[in-house]
Amino acid sequence: MQIAITLDKSEKIDPIDPIGDITITNNTTTITEKSTYLDSWFDALITGLKAVKQGKNIAVEIVEEPEPIVFEPWQEGMRISYRDKYILISHISEFATALKIAANDFLNKLDYQSDFDYNDLLQVIRDFVNDESVSLVTL
Repeated sequence: MQIAITLDKSEKIDPIDPIGDITITNNTTTITEKSTYLDSWFDALITGLKAVKQGKNIAVEIVEEPEPIVFEPWQEGMRISYRDKYILISHISEFATALKIAANDFLNKLDYQSDFDYNDLLQVIRDFVNDESVSLVTL
């Protein structure tokens, strides 16, 4: 299970609207979205993870995208669907770990010259990364 991002560096990285590519893979199936708002994606992934941990199905709208990303509990793990693809993740903790690593990587790559107060989603992501209850498992 891996979540990878690539920030668009054609211009200075804008913490208000951080654009780049995101890839979510379970090494069998891959969901990729290019040139998208990464903060909105991380917010959607965090929201979906929290719902699945509570045993709920949820369709999360990504403001800038035409279709929602759907999260469903599946056995001991979860199913993530976006557009015409879906990924099965055998353990929720695998997804939580991959998300925490990717979110931390994302925050580290941003230009810290701007204040996080201007982008509420970055604070949501930072809170998730710093949440000690989201345990890391060995990948």
